[in-house]
Amino acid sequence: MLRLPTRLILIASTYLVQGYNKRIKITAPSIAQKCNVNHRALMPALRRLTQVGILRSQVGGNNPGFILTKDPSQITVFEIINALENSLHMPSCREISENLNCKMDNCNGCMIYNIVNQNISNTIKELKNTTLQDIYLSRIKE
Repeated sequence: MLRLPTRLILIASTYLVQGYNKRIKITAPSIAQKCNVNHRALMPALRRLTQVGILRSQVGGNNPGFILTKDPSQITVFEIINALENSLHMPSCREISENLNCKMDNCNGCMIYNIVNQNISNTIKELKNTTLQDIYLSRIKE
């Protein structure tokens, strides 16, 4: 459901929170090394989060890298996923193909559509209530 760059950023969020707490920028290669991934795989997500204002970046100079723009307790996992994925929903049959031979006149009558979308709605509620600080705290306990 989530693309690889999104998953990698959620894993990397622990290091971004550490950087924020120490008031230091963390480079993409450093994050990648800690996550044991190629830093190029992280770059699309890091760039996008910078564009939407979740991260601030500095290229070159004495202190290059990325840092969160606000307290990790104020950044939800939903914000991260929404910035990188644009939406979390199951398209209706007709959104996929206008000419699809679906017998349903209305998607609300479709059992599969309703089950999946109800689960997505519940997941979104949880993601909106989970912050990067929550992820960080759960991981440092491990």
